Amino acid sequence: MVTAAAADDPATGTAPSRGVYRWLVVAILFVGYCFSAIDARVLTLMVEPIQKDLGLSDFEISLLQGFAFSLLYSVAALPIGRFVDRTKRRATLIVWGVLFWSLMTAACGFTSSFIGLFLARVGVGVGEATLSPTAYSLISDYFERRRRALAISFYAIGYPIGGGLALLFGGWLLGYFTEEGGWTLPILGSFAPWQAVFLCAAAPGAIIAALMFTIREPARQEIATDLSARSSLREGADYIKQRWALFGSLIGSLSLIALLAIGTALWFPTFLIRSYGMTPTEVGLSYGMVMLVCGTVGTLSGGWFAGRLMQSGRADANMRVVLFATVLKGLPLIVAPLMPTAFLSLTMMAIGTLIGQASQGVMLTAIQDVTPNQLRGQVTAISLLCVNLVGTGLGASVIAAITDFGFGDQAALGYSIAIAGAVVLPLIVALLLVALPHYRRAISSLSSNPG
Repeated sequence: MVTAAAADDPATGTAPSRGVYRWLVVAILFVGYCFSAIDARVLTLMVEPIQKDLGLSDFEISLLQGFAFSLLYSVAALPIGRFVDRTKRRATLIVWGVLFWSLMTAACGFTSSFIGLFLARVGVGVGEATLSPTAYSLISDYFERRRRALAISFYAIGYPIGGGLALLFGGWLLGYFTEEGGWTLPILGSFAPWQAVFLCAAAPGAIIAALMFTIREPARQEIATDLSARSSLREGADYIKQRWALFGSLIGSLSLIALLAIGTALWFPTFLIRSYGMTPTEVGLSYGMVMLVCGTVGTLSGGWFAGRLMQSGRADANMRVVLFATVLKGLPLIVAPLMPTAFLSLTMMAIGTLIGQASQGVMLTAIQDVTPNQLRGQVTAISLLCVNLVGTGLGASVIAAITDFGFGDQAALGYSIAIAGAVVLPLIVALLLVALPHYRRAISSLSSNPG
């Protein structure tokens, strides 16, 4: 049984659960998510110069973009989620995480070998693993169900905006430092253009960490009375195991959505450079605007539409939005890398991004809605663990493997992106259809005790 917590329970916090402040919290978390995306994605535009300087293949680059980033994230996810469920000061975890991933991003700028860059990227992933499980837990306590999808969608737009800014400013910075022949700093020495970009990306970390200190702890809502207040890992595992069809299909579909979205986003800039002869600066501007505008509008539209459907009596509104978005984005995403011109390719990708991003915040909201408070950190951590293992870890490598080991030709990257979409999208739709009836039953069982 799930019940709402008292609004001012001293054991769980006294922060207000209504009014403007809760939206300020979302804004601060959004800023953190935005800069985490910048630090994670800034490598995307620097594939060519890094390959040239370090002599790396596409598959090795994919390890830096995906596997290295997700490796220790997977190890750290569960203890981080467990800490989120037990602590009375969740924002403090994010503060340390921001400082650590910023330090590791700076370390990327000091390394000049594949191993060094790999280990630094591992560190970035560990630091960023603290953010989303904590953010989703906090937002879910500040907002009731009917407003939660929109609030989480506002947080979620941080990633496409950050990804867009990484391309826009990353491309500009790379072009600037390339023209300058690198960057020389007193005492620290000289840096290649791509190393200088990493150093610039790391710089705002201390400011972001200071913002996180201002977040007050909210009262915990929707606490399951049949679970202990400080639920154990065994209780969490048992809860998911008893509902394996629901969480398996939800987390499975979320992981495959991430595999396709992250893999495509990581390799599409390189595809534009190789196939159409665009410069990194041109790609940063054009594809960065696609990510920035279409990603933002699509994510917010998904949260808004889910809220409207919920108000009209559709209890399964979140899952409906995810299913519709997945079906409708299929064609433009598959044909985008097959277009004869860069303009048509970017146009198709813009349409696919606009539609596809509607599920960005809504999908994780759906998981929050069927998870009791004591387990949200753990379940979110498990969800993001799978997203990183399958999405970040395999997304970039699957496309690179098709290119390197399937075609054996770097010029075939566009076909690899299209094949990945054609294979993965039907699997996502199938899992969502499996999840729907289980999701409806889970929501129905909680409807007598709304948050």
